[in-house]
Formats: sequence, structure tokens, C-alpha cells
Amino acid sequence: MARKISGKVVISQFHRTQKNGDVYVYERTLQYNPEKGYTEQLSSKLLGKIPAGGSEMKPTRPRGGSVVRDTANPHATRKTIGAMDILEWVGHESGIDDDLLASADRGTAQKILSVARYWTANPGGTIPRIEEWQIDHMLPYEDGLSEDMCYDLMASIGGGASVQQKYFSARASRMPSKASVAVDSTTISSYSENLNDVRYGYNKDGDGLATIKVMTLFCTETRQPIAFMRQPGNIPDVISITNTVRQLDAFGMEKPLVVLDGGFFSEGNILSLMKENTKFLMRGQLDGNWILPELEKVLGGLQLPSHMSPDHPGIYGITTAVMHDFHWIRQRNRGMAAKGETVTETHRVYLYFFLDCNRQRIDTTAFLQQVQLVKEQLESGIEVSQLSRAEQNIAKKYLSIRNTRGGMKISVSDDACLREMKYYGQFCLVSNNRMDTFEALGNYMLREKTEECFRIDKQYNDATRTRSKGTFALEGRLFCQFVAMGYEQFLYGRIRHMKSILAIKTKDPAHDTSKNLKAEKALLNWLNKMTLVKILDWFDARQETTVDTRFGRKRWKTEIIERDKLFLKYLGVTRD
Repeated sequence: MARKISGKVVISQFHRTQKNGDVYVYERTLQYNPEKGYTEQLSSKLLGKIPAGGSEMKPTRPRGGSVVRDTANPHATRKTIGAMDILEWVGHESGIDDDLLASADRGTAQKILSVARYWTANPGGTIPRIEEWQIDHMLPYEDGLSEDMCYDLMASIGGGASVQQKYFSARASRMPSKASVAVDSTTISSYSENLNDVRYGYNKDGDGLATIKVMTLFCTETRQPIAFMRQPGNIPDVISITNTVRQLDAFGMEKPLVVLDGGFFSEGNILSLMKENTKFLMRGQLDGNWILPELEKVLGGLQLPSHMSPDHPGIYGITTAVMHDFHWIRQRNRGMAAKGETVTETHRVYLYFFLDCNRQRIDTTAFLQQVQLVKEQLESGIEVSQLSRAEQNIAKKYLSIRNTRGGMKISVSDDACLREMKYYGQFCLVSNNRMDTFEALGNYMLREKTEECFRIDKQYNDATRTRSKGTFALEGRLFCQFVAMGYEQFLYGRIRHMKSILAIKTKDPAHDTSKNLKAEKALLNWLNKMTLVKILDWFDARQETTVDTRFGRKRWKTEIIERDKLFLKYLGVTRD
């Protein structure tokens, strides 16, 4: 007769040897599950590590609570605090920690925040490295994270949408009332053959791999990410905007201005946004069959002094309103209208035309240098057939080549070059919302700065490859990267603001002393040479040592120089 199953919870230890010889010691809690027919792991806790060649375990740092002093065996701990103090401040000041704790149970929220802080402090760091790194770094999750726990966490988050949507709503509620929302996309390459939405399409990294697409919503004023949506890699930008923008309704937001780049420009998208009553601002394409004729009408007056930007000398702008016919094909029968029938709708659209004289000068110089280079090669005796394909096109379009008795005569075709350079430096913004010309430009320029978020996300958060075996784990991984992006953008914004006010007189005698301005100038010069990662790495050298002896508790920290103290003071990190 089989022994009766007790259902008892069993706690045991197991060792995991790393490639470098270190041995990590874990405590795991097991219980037999009669419904599944096997023993399942309830939890796992990292106790410490045994260094390679050693026999004694180095325990992971104690979390919270008071330490019982043993006078015979003094207890000592050492932990790295510099970068972690900064990230703890970021989480509190930005509201990210509070929003996540309100969106998930405390344990899950602390695990997500721990992974996000690890990625923020370790550019390109992979999940397996978190096991060793957390031994001497403070993280919100007190019991320590193993590699398996991180993957289980990501699969759990990705398996349900409630945590993500609650967090998105909380972040959206912190937006200023009249802020605009930028929408942009990035592609993440993958080697996986098991993920359904990894498909071949346009790859922004150009590495030839299949990709997934991530559409992200940003607040243009705070530059904080609000939400994201994962899509198959073969879905082009031009048709992926509608569902992404619909997320805004789920957050209970007033209709914000949605700012888009030229990749989303199409008449179909414009009409869809109008039908959703969504205010939008997007970059138009001058090669369109309806925008270019409107530019021709205002081209003569675009560079008048009265149309110059008050904030950006060298940029001229003018606004025009047009009634445009939009055509779409009916997808279903309705009343007397049949499926497949072409429907025409007329809507008012505002076109904001701009001329950037600096960009015009740069593009013109680069183009004429290319033409001159090809001309010099032909004059030196090189045959047209020996040129590259691009150079052959330049020779064909912009050079006049004649064979004379004295030899080949080559000259630049002025008319062809002038036609090519006619629209250099000019661009157009399209909207259904009436704005001041340069207000529209300002909104779009804020959107352009969010491009940095994707570069930072890929560089810092191990987001160059998917590194996930299943769809749920991928979704959860993207969410953890999304939280980390919020940390990075908030800190990046505060440092950018600090740089804008350093070494500038304020008419406050206590501030405008030569000693103080000199110190601020030194800090500014240092910040101009540092990236976000380098700053965190610099402060990560600071440690705190605590020793409990029979004489009491003693604690000391690595000293820092005056410049670093000034940085922490202006940032707002007050821990001494």
C-alpha cells in the first residue's frame, strides 16, 4: 500500500556552480501537489555565495530589521550604496515606485523594481548576472532574486494584463492636463523561432533578423513613457497607429494632442484619427500629390522676416488651411452603400510649412560636394562605367558631358542642381488642430527628443535581443524594460535641468560668489563629459561598512569630493 501523502512543506538548500567557480547557495521551499502529480517549488531565496576555492559561504547582506550583536563574534556588512541611493531617490521622486506598488502585490512590485534598477545601473546586463550583483547592492526585493525567479516573474506578468494596465493608467494620471503625447516605434531583433509575433519586416537595426515591434506612448513635456504595445514585426508603422492611440481612452485621459513622425503619415491614418476625434500633429511628406502644390503657393513668402521664429533664428514658418478630399474603401455593406465602394470625405486640414536655413545650408553643401567629387573623377580620366551606381546617377542627372575635338568637356548642370536643391531645408507638419505656427513646431520638436528613449532603452536595458523563450515571458520582459526606461528618463531629465542652471548668476548674493560659481562651472564641465551610465558607475564606487562590536555599532562610508556632494545636493539626494 502506498504511503499517504502528507502535503508537508519542505525547506532545503541547493548549490549552483558558476563558470568562474563561485558557488551560489539557495534555500528553496517545496511541496507536493497531488493535482499535478509532482513536487513544485513554492519559493527560492539566495542565501549567499562560496567564492571559488573557498569553503565558507559569504552571506547576502541582511535586509531590514535589527542585527543581534554577538560580542564574541562581531558582525560586519559592507554594501555599495552610491548608485542605489540615486535610484531609490528616482523611484520615490518620479512616483514610479508608488504607481507600481499600487498596481501589483508588494512582492511582485518589489521584484519588478529590482530588475528595473539592476538594468538601469548595468547597461547591457543580462538576467543571470543579477544573482551575484545583488549580494552587495541594495534592491527593493529583500529576499534576493535568482535567475529562475526573474524568468518566472516575467512569465507571470506577461500572462495577465491587469498589472500592466493599472501601471499605465497610474503613469498617465501624472501627465500635465494639456500635455501632448508622442507615439513612436522601435524594433527588437530575435533569433527565436518559438515566438508568434517575431516576423521578418523592416528592421531598424539592419541586422537581417526577424523582429518584434514595440509601440510606445510618451508624454512630451515630462518625457516619461506612459504605455507600450507589442506588435508583430511585419506590421508597418503606417497601419499600426489606430489601436495604439485607442489605449489613451482606456486611461481616462482627455483627448491629448498625439504627435507622430513621418513614418505614420498616410491619408488613411489621417482619416482614421479624425474619425476617432483624436487631435494629431504629424510630419507630412512633400512628395505627396496634395501637400507639394500647397507649398508652392506659399514658397515665395516663406522666408519673409515676419515669418521668422522668435525662439529659433534661421527657422521660418507659415500656416495654411486646406479642405482636402479623403478617399477610403467601404469594408462592409451599410444601408444603400455596398462593400468595396469608394467613399469620399472632405475635411479641413492645417498645414504648417517650415524652412530651416541651417539644414538647407548643410544639405546644399553636402550635395554640391558630391557633384564636384564626381566631376573631378571624370576629369581625371575615370570612365563613367567605373563609378559606383550612386555616382553614375549623379553624373547622369547633374553633369553635362560633351565630347569635343579638344577632349571631353564636363560642366555642372545648373538647372538640374537648382531643381534638386529647391526644397532643401523645408518640411511640413499636418494637423486637424488649429495652433500657432511655432507652437506646432515646439510640440513636434519635443517629440523628436523622445527618440533618445529608444536608443537609451536598447543600450541600457538589454533590449537589443528578445532573450525570451515564450510570448508571456517576452511581454513581462518588455514591461520590466519599460519601468527601467521610466527611471532612466526621469534621471536624465533632472540632470539635463541641472546643467541648464549651473554657473549662471541668480542675483542672490549667497549664490553668486566667485567660489560657488567656480564650483558649479567645474561640475558643469564634468557633467558635459559624462553619460548617464558613467555617472551611476562613478557613484557606484561608494560603499557603506557596518560593524557590530561589544562597544556598539560602528558605521562609515566612502568619502566623496566636493564636486560629487554638489551634484547630489542639486539632484536632491539627501542621504549623507
